[in-house]
Amino acid sequence: MNIRISLLFVWIFLLPHLGKGQSFSKEERLQGFSHRQDTTFFIFDEALYPKGEGKIVLTGSFRQWSQDMADPTWTLSKKNPHILAVYNPEFDKIPPQSEFKFRRGKGEWLSPPAGAPNEKGTNLVFMKDITPPMLTAEINPSGTIWAYTHGQPASLDVDSWKLTNGTGEEISIARVMPNLDDRVLIVSAQPLDIRRVYFLEIPERKLRTVVSFDAWFSQLYTHKPLGANIGEDREHTAFRIFAPRAERIRLYLYDGPEDEFNTQFFDMEQDSTGTWEVIVPQNLEGKYYDFTVHGAKDPGNHFYETVPVHISDPYSRANVECWGRSRVCKKTVPAPPLKDGIPPLEDVIAYEVHVQDFTRQLPVPEGEKGTFKAMMTPGLTNSKGEPIGFDYLVNLGINVVHLMPVQEFLHYHDDDWKESFENDPFMKKHGINTENYQWGYRTSHALAVENRFRVKGTEYGSEREQFRDLVTAFHEKGIAVIIDIVPNHSAENMDGKENPYFFHWNVLDKQYYYRTKDLDHIGEYGNEVKTENRPMVQRWLIDQCKDYIDEFGIDGFRVDLAGQIDRQTLLGLREAVGPDIIIYGEPWIASNDPAYESNPSWDWYKHNSPICFFQDDFRNAVQGPPGNPQTKGKDRGYAGANFHQKEKVKMALSNRFPDDKTPVSGISYIDIHDNWTLADRFAKEDWNAWEGVEEERYKLAALMLYTGLGPIVAHGGVEIMRSKGQAELKETVKTTNAGLKVYLHGKRDTYNMAKPNEFHWEHVGATAEDEVGYGDHKSMYAFFQGLNHFRLSEQGKVFRRSTPAPDGFYRWVDTVNPYQLGYIVDGKVFVLINTGSEPHDWDNVYLPEGTWKLIGNNDAVDHVNGVTDEEVPEKLAGDQAYQFSIQGPGFKMWVKE
Repeated sequence: MNIRISLLFVWIFLLPHLGKGQSFSKEERLQGFSHRQDTTFFIFDEALYPKGEGKIVLTGSFRQWSQDMADPTWTLSKKNPHILAVYNPEFDKIPPQSEFKFRRGKGEWLSPPAGAPNEKGTNLVFMKDITPPMLTAEINPSGTIWAYTHGQPASLDVDSWKLTNGTGEEISIARVMPNLDDRVLIVSAQPLDIRRVYFLEIPERKLRTVVSFDAWFSQLYTHKPLGANIGEDREHTAFRIFAPRAERIRLYLYDGPEDEFNTQFFDMEQDSTGTWEVIVPQNLEGKYYDFTVHGAKDPGNHFYETVPVHISDPYSRANVECWGRSRVCKKTVPAPPLKDGIPPLEDVIAYEVHVQDFTRQLPVPEGEKGTFKAMMTPGLTNSKGEPIGFDYLVNLGINVVHLMPVQEFLHYHDDDWKESFENDPFMKKHGINTENYQWGYRTSHALAVENRFRVKGTEYGSEREQFRDLVTAFHEKGIAVIIDIVPNHSAENMDGKENPYFFHWNVLDKQYYYRTKDLDHIGEYGNEVKTENRPMVQRWLIDQCKDYIDEFGIDGFRVDLAGQIDRQTLLGLREAVGPDIIIYGEPWIASNDPAYESNPSWDWYKHNSPICFFQDDFRNAVQGPPGNPQTKGKDRGYAGANFHQKEKVKMALSNRFPDDKTPVSGISYIDIHDNWTLADRFAKEDWNAWEGVEEERYKLAALMLYTGLGPIVAHGGVEIMRSKGQAELKETVKTTNAGLKVYLHGKRDTYNMAKPNEFHWEHVGATAEDEVGYGDHKSMYAFFQGLNHFRLSEQGKVFRRSTPAPDGFYRWVDTVNPYQLGYIVDGKVFVLINTGSEPHDWDNVYLPEGTWKLIGNNDAVDHVNGVTDEEVPEKLAGDQAYQFSIQGPGFKMWVKE
């Protein structure tokens, strides 16, 4: 038997036993791994993580952040500490600097333990300080190649190197020219075509790399308008598309969205920047179009010669669904601006909402459900006569509507979907048996508006004016509109495979538009769009934002997973759109590209954020970290009686976390579309709000959000205790007849499950005595309404700061009881909170001089008229000492008149 095969059998036999009897140090347990000889041991010590149940699974960049919880290859042992042994002799399985994370049970993501020396962002890093042997190379516009050995000496011996083309043919090297200790210039004996794919090797070191196009690509840029643009003279239409490595591009024009035969075609011409263009001497408004893109059949290419498909226009203003043809549209006339201007960031109370979720149950004609028109329709009421829909939102008192994605996004074909799932009981239960419902975090056409949000039966492209009208309607009520953009990954290669929809980027040039490894996509969500070293991708991100401002009049953006967009591009975006536009985003997740992660000019986190970031530390302190909670007193935040979070709540309220340079460095929140709703986290039973909600604690979480410094964002429906409890807490995978995987994550992430996300409009106005809903929805709506009005009042201005607060701005009124928290803010607002279940007392409390009016308690918040409370006087004098006793859980709030 071959000795290598024999060793493999020995390894397979020993693998289940490796790690047994091993002793791991405290540091190894904290960092989550130990590497010994040829084996990497991943270690999960239950004592270092929140209590929970279920198996432990490893994922990370080496798995493309796979969310598969069923693969036994990556499942740790059952005995604590949980161990997974990986044979990793040359670090080919798990390379140094790989980021990883543990998951538990049915998919709970577990953050690094406190004190982990290798924590980065929210991940752990394998061998963080080790740089593995590495070779990279890039072709220059002249046809020479830069070769980098990254800290290892670079040989000048021609015979040490091997250069091959995409078909495997070896190319002679004429000279190797010195430059740096670890960089040389490779000069081939014959001219190289810079559009072609090449591989460079150092055979002796077993190093091989794709020759990248970075040196060339990083220099390409055009200022010309891209897409289809009708000339100002209204007598010609210019088409432009960027594809530097293409050899030919043909434009096709059609009269209708599904015409089988093209009516015209034009061969486009390429300029020196890599931009292809043709100017047709006609006004082609309303025409449909697409392209074929031709080029070499090299590995990693998707040109027509390899994949014979027509593609749509990445800059199209309208598209026939996400997978059809593009349509020529004139520019849209934007909504009038807000009368009083865009609210400054410190004043922002944003309300995150999804168009389809908000409108599916509204009493509008069937063809308007799920549309922009339904969302802006005034005068709607439920069976109790309560305002719902647009009026409900206006009356709530927020000043910013934050729309979840409205750019054209991926839906699977309806025919395939219906044939696959129309009679599937699980899919019917969740309202997704006839259409591929999505939140939209898989953009296909960033400058087009999602066509499924238009009124049914109206033509493609009419969604643009309908969206503009929605913005106008909110502007007329003094409410700003921002949209959720998703530039970090695109619709192509979603769900873990190349789906049959070649929209455009893969075909135009995967190597230009995406981060890749060995010519293949990388990224947790199927791909990562590459903004660094790609001026035209950087421009694409900025163009989409400027177009939504110029053509629709929107007021800002939330950037999805902004941590995967390089810092320089985000700084450029901030500069390009101007200082008044609202921008905030997620500082996570990490890229799977080591070059990005290791470059401090690109990679960033909260401490050096180029935009306002989501302050998850606030959320964790108040309502608890994301994931699947097991124990109420431990897995929820301070509002849920976890008194260990008291000091962090003080930091949250007063803007004192280490990354909080100013109150507008981050935006605070307690509930957002990802993960569980606040109502389910504060449910009485089974983490399901439909079984009832701990409403007093729920209100405490809201109170803390509204009495902290800086901008805030609330999850749509939080004001009526919206629940996702109808979704199971489990992972489900379905497959369409066409072979496409559909991943349904259940309650932890309901991005493609319709019914759990719907607004139940009959809950509006329902009280605890009604048989509708599961609590006092009427009181909760009024409570949030009162908080909004107070926050935006002159008295609430104390919380709306853009500059750091001085020491003592929050004066803590403390007791030795960890369930009690009191604070006086700038001498103007006084709050007492009891998160315990029993009454608690404060003795000898002195207030600043003046008259203090009670404006809030468990029942209501009303800064204008005050509230009545049997336990305390409605007004206090600032020259006396007071004793307070507050039933728990509960609060009181006063303002100085």
